[in-house]
Amino acid sequence: MSGARKKMTPGEKALGCLVLPGFVLLILPPVFFKMHWGHDVWGGVASGWPGGAYAFAATVGALVPLALLAWVVPLTRMNWRKSRPRSLAWVVASLPGLAACYLAAGVINAYARPKRRSDWDSACYDEGGPCWTHEQYPYLWAVGLAATLAVIVLLVGLFVKYGVRERRDAESSGEAAAT
Repeated sequence: MSGARKKMTPGEKALGCLVLPGFVLLILPPVFFKMHWGHDVWGGVASGWPGGAYAFAATVGALVPLALLAWVVPLTRMNWRKSRPRSLAWVVASLPGLAACYLAAGVINAYARPKRRSDWDSACYDEGGPCWTHEQYPYLWAVGLAATLAVIVLLVGLFVKYGVRERRDAESSGEAAAT
């Protein structure tokens, strides 16, 4: 066994102590959403949505890739070596996308039925509860997934088209400069 161990700095120790509480803080919003607003979302909002609960599931499914895009795109613009304040501004600009991701995750999580049958109390079968929602709208998951995949295909198509146009513009400006 090697006797040379790297000694941790106080900053590394503090960061190590923050990993578990940070993970818990990341998981809490969807859990609280399900506990406090899950019944209201699927019992009231979804059934009152124009087109009903299936249209609501399609809307949520379509918003998932858009929310992820709103969260990730600003983070790709960061360059800590070039400018720390600008990178921090891009992190702040990504926070609404992160909030939208949490909102979508909370709505999706509120649809989840408890795993064990012994956990299915009367609240599960109340209007808007997960068991009630699964009985009233058995294919919400398929509609949401189809909407998510359709938006992903649409976004990929737009990025390919935009990338081809950008490349064409760069080539034509390069040819004009050469002449």
